[in-house]
Amino acid sequence: MLSVKVVEEICQLLAEDQLSQRAIACKLSVSRGAVQAIASGRRGVYGRETVHEVDSAAPDGQPPRRCPTCGGMVRMPCLLCEARAYRRRMRGNLHSKSAHLLRSVA
Repeated sequence: MLSVKVVEEICQLLAEDQLSQRAIACKLSVSRGAVQAIASGRRGVYGRETVHEVDSAAPDGQPPRRCPTCGGMVRMPCLLCEARAYRRRMRGNLHSKSAHLLRSVA
């Protein structure tokens, strides 16, 4: 997917009407089909965000890190590890409660 900056530059060059679509494609290292789609209006003016834009949108502003427990690339604390720990605790509570009930019945 093209970046927003490249798409905007294609639009600007098309509006200037000095270069052919083929020349624009060659200059910006994009396909002629992409330039033609933008020129004809079949493709909207959108693109992928840069890494800095995505990271700045994070609530804490921290980049993802490798979780030492599960190995996933996550923003810490790792919610998957927390969910697994919670599930283990709940299973442990259920087993201890069921054992207590079985002892009280017997």
